[in-house]
Amino acid sequence: MAVVLSYRWRRNPERLLRSWGMGGRVRSSREEKRFLDRLDDAPDNELGNFCLVMGGFTDAFFGRAYAILGDLPALLGEDFDIYYREYDEIAAARRLLRRYGGLPRRLVLIGHSWGASSLARDVVPACRSVRVDALVTLDPVGVRGPLFLPQVRRWLNVYVPYDKAAWSRENNIARLGRPWEFVRQASVNRIFPPLRHADARGMFRAFGEGFIRLVLLERGER
Repeated sequence: MAVVLSYRWRRNPERLLRSWGMGGRVRSSREEKRFLDRLDDAPDNELGNFCLVMGGFTDAFFGRAYAILGDLPALLGEDFDIYYREYDEIAAARRLLRRYGGLPRRLVLIGHSWGASSLARDVVPACRSVRVDALVTLDPVGVRGPLFLPQVRRWLNVYVPYDKAAWSRENNIARLGRPWEFVRQASVNRIFPPLRHADARGMFRAFGEGFIRLVLLERGER
C-alpha cells in the first residue's frame, strides 16, 4: 500500500472537486477514495482530456515533479484535467488512466526519476487497450529497464549521461537507483545539458513543453 505524503498538495482537478462539493483539494486517504469513487460514477461528459504527473522517490518532500503542474494549465488549456501522484501510487495511476482511456480523450503522462519508470514499467503496460498520446520520462531511474510501449504514440525521454555528470548528492542518489539514460524504445531522446537529476522542471521546460505542444498539434490535425 502506498505511503502518501502529499495530501497537502493539489493532486486532483479543482474543477471536479468543487463541482462535486469536495472543496479545493483532498486531505486524506478517505477523501481520496471518495473522489476516485465519484470519478468512476461521473457522467463521461464531465471529464476532460487527461494529464498525469508522477513524482519520484523524494517528491513528496521536495516537490520537484510537482512543480511542473504550475506550467501545465497554460500549456494544455482549460479542457485538460491535471492530476499528480507519487511513484508508488501504481494502482491509483492505473485507475485514472483506465477511466480516461476508455473515453475519446487526449492522454498525456509525465514522470520524473522513479515516477518516470513507474509510468513506463507499471502503469502504461497494465493498460494495454489505452492509447497514450504523449509520454514524457524525465531522467527515469529503476532497477528494471524500459519496455517497448506500442500503445504510446510519442515518447520523449530526457536524461543525464552519468559518465559526465557531477558527483552531487542528487546525482549520486540517481546513480544508486540505476538510471536508464538513453532509451532506445523512446521516440526521442534528449540530453539535459545542466546534468542535474533533481531539476525536473528544468528538464520539462527545456524539452517537454515543446514536445507535448507538437504532439497535441499532430493529434488536432488528424
